[in-house]
Amino acid sequence: MTTTVDPVTYEVIRHKLWSINSEGGTTVEHVSGSPVVHATDYNFGIYTAAGEMAIIGTYLLTPIYTGAMAIEVFLDRYDDIEPGDVFIINDPYLAAMHQNDVQFCKPVFRDGEIVAWLGCMAHQVDLGGMDPGSWCTTATDVFQEGIRIPPGRIVRKDVLNQELWDTIVLNSRMHDTVANDFRAFLAGLRVAEQRFHELCDRYGADAVRATMEKTLDNSEADLRALLRELPDGVYEHTSYLDRPDGDDGIELLQVPCRLEKTGDRLVFDFSAASPQSPAYGMTTRGGLLGAVATLMLITFGSDIPWNHGLMRPVEVTAPDGLCVTAVEPMPVSGGAAGANWTATCSAGGAIAKMLSFSDKYEGYAFGPSDGSWQLNQFGGVDQHGEPFASMYMDSLLWGGPAFSFRDGVDAGGAMVILSGGATDVEQQEMRHPLLYLWRRMVPDSGGAGTFRGGNGIQFALTPIDTQEVTGVLGTHGVALPNRTGLFGGLPGSCARFERVTGAGALDRLGTGAPVVALTDLDGDHQVLPGVAPAARIAFGDVFECTVQNGGGYGDPLLRDPAKVAADVESGAVTLESAARLYGVELRDGQVDQAATDALRDRIRESRRSRMAAPRTEPVAAPGEPTGIWGAALVTHRTADGLIGSCRHCGQVLGDLTGGWESIAGRVVLGADDLGARVEVHGDLAAVAYVCPHCVTALWVDVEPAGGKTWRDFALHD
Repeated sequence: MTTTVDPVTYEVIRHKLWSINSEGGTTVEHVSGSPVVHATDYNFGIYTAAGEMAIIGTYLLTPIYTGAMAIEVFLDRYDDIEPGDVFIINDPYLAAMHQNDVQFCKPVFRDGEIVAWLGCMAHQVDLGGMDPGSWCTTATDVFQEGIRIPPGRIVRKDVLNQELWDTIVLNSRMHDTVANDFRAFLAGLRVAEQRFHELCDRYGADAVRATMEKTLDNSEADLRALLRELPDGVYEHTSYLDRPDGDDGIELLQVPCRLEKTGDRLVFDFSAASPQSPAYGMTTRGGLLGAVATLMLITFGSDIPWNHGLMRPVEVTAPDGLCVTAVEPMPVSGGAAGANWTATCSAGGAIAKMLSFSDKYEGYAFGPSDGSWQLNQFGGVDQHGEPFASMYMDSLLWGGPAFSFRDGVDAGGAMVILSGGATDVEQQEMRHPLLYLWRRMVPDSGGAGTFRGGNGIQFALTPIDTQEVTGVLGTHGVALPNRTGLFGGLPGSCARFERVTGAGALDRLGTGAPVVALTDLDGDHQVLPGVAPAARIAFGDVFECTVQNGGGYGDPLLRDPAKVAADVESGAVTLESAARLYGVELRDGQVDQAATDALRDRIRESRRSRMAAPRTEPVAAPGEPTGIWGAALVTHRTADGLIGSCRHCGQVLGDLTGGWESIAGRVVLGADDLGARVEVHGDLAAVAYVCPHCVTALWVDVEPAGGKTWRDFALHD
């Protein structure tokens, strides 16, 4: 591209492209009648002629990268693309997260040449398969999960392919809703194309195309410059996908990420992930690439315009056939919120460890932001005697992770849907035969820390005007916290599904008695498994979902007692947790400083008494500091290597060459050390790595009970 655009025109066109993209997305949302779309499980994008992301909406991000993959497939397979064509795909082995995420892509022509692509997608409420909603938790192959749409044209030269349209729509239990979503796609693409042509008419197609290319080039250059400021090395983090194993136990799949940063390049290696298996939660390579792309966009896209330029310095590697690179015929309907989310946790942890070596960029670092999506898909016969299926989006209201300078946001929502919103209560009650008993914040659900993780919500439903509904429930993070903290911050709470059968909640309400907690209800109380394919919720039963929440940042004992007092007053932290986790004693809502100091000393002594001593001998004072690692270490570069000191007490800890973990004390954490809603699988342990001198918590990991199998970092010489 030889066309040059002056700086003012460049900015005008760039912002106009954002406006066009927003109008296209808004059109989709307004035309669609789907509650899933209204809760922003969709996105819209403008792509270059080659298929790179130029403008991306702020809604569901993970599948937007698969839009680039889809366009690559269309360009590769078709040499007769013409004006008026609209392509469709949902094949997860080619370019989708799972079958529910249907994508429409439209080429934009000027003077007989493709100058851009427009793309939109939305999660469809049902595309067939063995379970209503097409989240098929017991599927053993992809053929049980709903219709797969190969790359093809849903519109050919402005003429609808009615046969293909009817084939897809009539395979859905909710064919009217799916058909209306498809109409919304076409409307959004039509509006965006019209605005795009108006922009080209005003400034010239070459100027518009040059602006798109330049913004990608600028973002790439800015990211590469940022990466060159960070130390070369290897950064590792592991998270786990937990799921029922069929024998009332829990199976753990590991998803380790090895991030190597060299110069201005990043390589994310997932080669050590567990193998694929014919069970719920597998993701394809598209899901893995989308997970990494989402992290790159949201981590670096606040200061750098977010587009495909942020992926140009990135390589993602893993062989086929893993839980994060499943191949046909593995079932992958749960992959949109399974192994790919676990990969996001692992890659996010590795990125945070890398960024924390920089005074300038440590504020970018955050712990795993999206631990697990809690699928709540209900179906049956509604209050009008008609079949229904609906995915409840309330689970988006989880608490955000803490940063080095602030608390996580309570009910802060999802990283993968930055502009996302939860399902509207009144809309759901109007549409479906389920009554909300509550949707509320859960105290103490965010991880404790110097800065605490955000608290999240729980919600409870009971059937009304129907005899029963069937829930398809699917999540992970029930047997371990995926949302670990950073630099001594504790993990956030685990996910949980509960049911009380025979609760009679409506009868109780009819007498004027309130229902404010499950403990108010008689009946049989059951904790449901993380994957429950046919959870029957009968009239009189109550179902409750509680979400995972953000981890803390820094040792909780270093949190300002006044902030803890304010948290207790607001209801964010309970009085019990204020004392047990933060070591803060309150009297009539006020901090008792002497009692607080004494309590914190006792907690530190308890750590010291349980601490396994470092495995290496301390070294001599190494001279002036040369860097940091987050809130944990001050680093010193010497002729013999890198030396670490405690960032809190200043004591020299030792040589970092063999792994910083070997120079820290190790304390295995029990239930009294963790939040009340944190579970730790028997094969794992929650471990605090502490300064052996001041016993400040420097890092908290959830790792194999037999010992950690990775190193947080190994810097290159």
